[in-house]
Order: sequence, then structure tokens, then C-alpha cells
Amino acid sequence: MTNQRIVFRLIRSCAGAIVFVLFVATAYAQSSVEKSETTQQTKKQEDELALARAAVAKPGEKPDKPETGRIIGRYSVQSSLEVGYRFENTRGNRDSFLSQVNVRDGLRVLEYSLDSRAIDGRGMLYDSLRSEVNNAGGDQSQNFSLRMEKARAYRFDSHVRRFNYFRTPGPNFARDIRNSDLRQQIADYNLRLFPQRAVRFNLGYGRSSAKGRYSPDISLSNDFFQLLGTTRWESNDYRIGMDATYGGWNFSASALHRRFKDDPSVVSKSFVDPGFLNPTDLATLTSLSRLVPIRSHATVVSGSLQGNIGDRVHVVVRGLHDEEFSRGIYTQSYLGNTTTANQRSTQTFDADSATKRPSDLVDAAISFDLNEHFTLNNSFRYSSFRIQGDMRTNQTTVNQTGTNPPGTPSISRTFGDRLTGLTSFWNTLDLGMNFGKKFSANLGWRAMQREVELLGIVTTTNSPAFTPSLRSKDEAESIDTHAFVGGFRVRPTNRTSFIFDVEHGTNNNAFIRINPLEFTRLRVRTQIQATDQLSFVGAFTSIDRVNPTPQVQNEADTRTYTASVDWNPHARVWVNAGYDHQNLFTTANLRYFLGSGASRVEVLGRLLAYGRMNSVFTNARFALTNRLDFLMVYYYIKDLGAPSATTGTSDTVLALPLRRHNPEARLSYRFNNHFTGNVSYRHFSYNERDLSVLDYRSNITTVSARINF
Repeated sequence: MTNQRIVFRLIRSCAGAIVFVLFVATAYAQSSVEKSETTQQTKKQEDELALARAAVAKPGEKPDKPETGRIIGRYSVQSSLEVGYRFENTRGNRDSFLSQVNVRDGLRVLEYSLDSRAIDGRGMLYDSLRSEVNNAGGDQSQNFSLRMEKARAYRFDSHVRRFNYFRTPGPNFARDIRNSDLRQQIADYNLRLFPQRAVRFNLGYGRSSAKGRYSPDISLSNDFFQLLGTTRWESNDYRIGMDATYGGWNFSASALHRRFKDDPSVVSKSFVDPGFLNPTDLATLTSLSRLVPIRSHATVVSGSLQGNIGDRVHVVVRGLHDEEFSRGIYTQSYLGNTTTANQRSTQTFDADSATKRPSDLVDAAISFDLNEHFTLNNSFRYSSFRIQGDMRTNQTTVNQTGTNPPGTPSISRTFGDRLTGLTSFWNTLDLGMNFGKKFSANLGWRAMQREVELLGIVTTTNSPAFTPSLRSKDEAESIDTHAFVGGFRVRPTNRTSFIFDVEHGTNNNAFIRINPLEFTRLRVRTQIQATDQLSFVGAFTSIDRVNPTPQVQNEADTRTYTASVDWNPHARVWVNAGYDHQNLFTTANLRYFLGSGASRVEVLGRLLAYGRMNSVFTNARFALTNRLDFLMVYYYIKDLGAPSATTGTSDTVLALPLRRHNPEARLSYRFNNHFTGNVSYRHFSYNERDLSVLDYRSNITTVSARINF
């Protein structure tokens, strides 16, 4: 084969891979029995090794022929394609099924892969190429990837993901008036030049976009009305950077520029809407239109250095600065009836706002090796975030009763500017101990200081006198928190390990509120390798958080237990099974009012939320014959909801008792080394104890053929 023909065939193969990555439509990324490896697929590395040996065989040798793959010039190439058809049948609430699973009938490209590698490690166009596509054709999500690299020249990576979001919350959430059906795509392309050299350059481009319908709501005249909307947003990222190594030190610098735009459009339903909370009252919505275009751009620059000072001191420093500017315009007009008898209301509202968000982040860490067993570590973080914005609103309302002339327009105007500032300092000092593979431990202390600043001035004017009303409320707070961190790892034998770590103290992760939480988090994990074929893993996690603020008295407790076993006696049998239990409880004080006017009553109560979930899972593969594999996946989830404990008359209990049952099975028959047939079945069963209207049963059967070439 001439070099020209070899190059042509390689370019054609690469072009085919790129077409798959860039233009094939949707795919399904949920982990399922369809993605479980068969016995034949577990031998893929052996096939690649046999292919490489065949390529470099000396004259006169008769190496074993690999089961799949081929030699093209100086490259060994393996590829596969699996195409199938889904048959889906759902009984019960189909919207609930689509919100959670979103699998439909149709033809699918379940998997495509191309792996091409230079035999001697150096190729003409590339040294290695890997392309993958999974479940393309209309499922909930999809992934496409392509990697090409040539030593000391370049490495190119691309990853494209597409998602279909269908959300109908149902009557138990958002009163079934907030739903969406969106299509989103995320793409990343990265080129690294001279990857093995002392100075390396990085170029990148990323794009995210989404479009589709969604249903927001609006509150007018003490009622809620559902609206119909469409949205289309996109962001484009442009990246450039450089990495360098000199004298044992690593340096990096990068910059990113992002441009974002969002163009949502909202209208009312095509008929007079009587409202949701009280359809029999006089408040109705006849028409509404809303435009809210948003534009923003941001620039992020960052840099880092890492290296050693002598043999014992290790240093890492990173810094980042982000500058973002956004502007939004809000225009709305509506026509409807108020709660007053026979009174029509017309309103126009427009607003304009601009926001600037600068932020800075600095991380620094230094470690000092006291001796071969002890290391002193200190890490520091500084972060600063500012939101500087101003806004203007103008609202005009005209009411008309019966056939009377329209009333005098009521005009309200607002001008204001605000500043939200957050500055925090973190420092963690710990001592690490390492005595080989048998024992290691650490003890440390974390301190944090946060400073929050809220500044703002708002001026409101109302007709007819347009008397200004000035509201200004400035706040500034500072708070310190401390926490102990520690843990150890023990390996009493080469087949057994035990890990324990704990953290106790106070922290404050809220964005602007000052509410230090008292918390204790501990984790225990053990792993036992009983034999080369049998292993066990167990873990326990406990998290307790308490907000000591008297008015809130929020408490949140989490307990998680996990146990699993992995058994792989030989290539023909593999079983992985486990059990998870999660117990979540949170409570907080509630204060709200019932009624209005003289009959207004204050109610004090508690919010109690429970999650008591048990789940069992099993993954298994059995080679029934040399050609026939049986694969199984099983998931069972049951949430017990709230316990039967007595609650107060003003308490509100949140829980979602349910059962979810998901058995899956697949038969895979290898007719020969190049062709495999598959039949898979998946069942989804969803049952809510207190709201059976959302229950569904779904059966999905997929028939596919896999070709290896």
C-alpha cells in the first residue's frame, strides 16, 4: 500500500470520527445494563496487544491473529458500531416518566468507537486517535468525544454533550404551573501545543446554548397566573494560556473571555385566565407580554506557580481575577380585571439595570518536611467578591370601572444603586504523619474570617405629587469561625485498610447572611480484599449542623451507611452488589401570618423535613457459554418518609415517601468476532405513597447489533 493511499484512508477515518463527534444528534448517558461490558469487551486490551505484536512480527514468524482490528500502514486500528431500536411503553403519568427518565421510541446509535495508534509510537499525522459516541438519536443526554495527539507537537481534545430537559413538576410542587422542555448543548475544544516541552501553549473554545419552552408564573391581584414562554441563551468562551517548567518550578498563566446573551419571551395564555389560587374570584388575566433580554461579558485571568525550596519546603501559589459586566432590560405590559367588581386594569412596566461583578481569589500552600515521618502544612485562601449595580423602574397603571372613563394613571418610579461585598480569609494548619503503607494521620486547625458589606440607596417617586421617598440601609458585619480537622488511615495487612477522619467546629458558607453553623462531620471507611477475587467495602458518614440563632434554631442531621461486595472469580462471572441507607432530618422555626386587617393572626411553628431512604443495587455478568452473556442490573429505592412522631398543630412536615423499582437485563450473543446481537429490557416503576397521581410503569426494550471491525 502506498503512502498516499495510507494517508487518504487515515484522513477518511478521522473525518468520519469528527463527523460523529460534531454532528450526530442526541444520546442517552444514564448508566444502565446497556453499557455493561460483555466478556468479549473485557478482552479488548488483549486484542490490542495481539494486534501490536502482529504488526511488528519478524519475517517468517506466524503470530496469532487478533480477533478484531486491522493494520493500516503504520497504524493499528480498532473500531466498533452498535445500532439499535428502542420500544417504549408507559402506563400511568407519562409526564412524570418523561421528567425523570425521558426515554422514547426510535432508532439509536448506541455506541461508536474508533481507536487508532501508531505501531512504533510515531505516526505521520498523529500518534494516537480515540473517538467515542454514546447513545445518539433522541434520548435524554449524549456524549461525543475525540482525542488526537502527536508527541512533542500537539494534543487535541473535544467533548460535546447534549441534554434534553423535560420537567413537569406535578401537583405536589410549584402547583404544576412551572414546567419546561429545553434542549441544551455544551461543547469544549482544547488544543495543547508542544505538550512534552518545557514551554507549552493552550488554546480553547467552549460554547453552551439552550432553547425551548418554559412556563413561569406571575402574581397579580392576589392570585397566580401561568404564562407561556420560550428562551434561547448562549455563551461563548475563548481561552488562551501557557505552561512552563524551569529549574524544577512549574509556571502557568491563562485568560478566558466569555460573552453571554439570553433572549426569553413570555406571553399569557391565549384565553382569559381566571387564576390558579381562586378561579372563582374577579381577578383575571386577559393578555400579557414580557421581554427580558440580557447581555453580559466577563474576563478571567489566572496564574500559578509550584515548586520546591531545597529538599524540604514545597510551595504552591495560585491567583485569579474575574471582571464581569451585565445589563438587563425588562419590558412588560398586561391587561386584566382586578379583584374589584367590574374593574379593568392596564399596566406597563419597564426597567433597566447594569451590574458589575469583580472578584479575586488567592490560594497559597506551603509544606515543610520536618523529617521522613512528619510534615507541617499550612494553606491560606483569600477571596473577595463585589456586586455593584444600579437600576431604574417605571410603572404606569390605569384602572377603569365599567363604562366609566379610564381613571388617572398611577405612576411609580424607582432609582437605586446597591453594593454587596464579601471578603473572606481561610487558614488551615495541620501536621501530617506518614509511617509507610501501614499508618498515616493528620491533625489540624482551620480558622476563617468573613466580612460582609451591604450598601444601598433606593429612591421611589409616586404620582401625582412625585414626592421622593428615600430608603437607605447600610450593614457591615464581621465574624470568625474555627474548626478542628483530623484523621488517620491504617493498613494492618496488605488486604485491609481502615480510614477515619473528623471535622468539628463552626463554619459560615452563606453568601451574605451571617449565620455561623456549629457542625460535626465524621467519616469511617473500611476495605477488605478477602481474596484476589473477592472484596468488601463499608462506609459510614455522619454530619450534624446547628444554627444557634434563637430566632431560627435550624438543625440538620445526616447519617449515611454504605456496604458493597465485589466478586470476580474468573472472566466468566462478575458480581457487584451493595446497600445504601440515608437518614436526613432538618428542622427550623417558622413564623407566618394568616388573615388580613384586624383578623390577622401570627402563627409560630416548625418546619420538619425527613428523608429516610434505603436502596439496594446489583450489577452482574454471567458468561452462559463462550458466545452468550447474560447481564443484569437491579436498583430498588424506598423512602419511608416521616416517622409517626407527634407534631404540633402549627408544624409543617415535608417528606416524600416513595418506592422506585428498576430491574434491567440483557442477553448478548457473539455470532463471530465481528458481529454481536443484543436484546435488553428495562423496567421503571415509580410509586408515591401520598400522591399516586404521579405513579407510572414503563417498559423499555432495545434490540441492537454491534459490529467490530
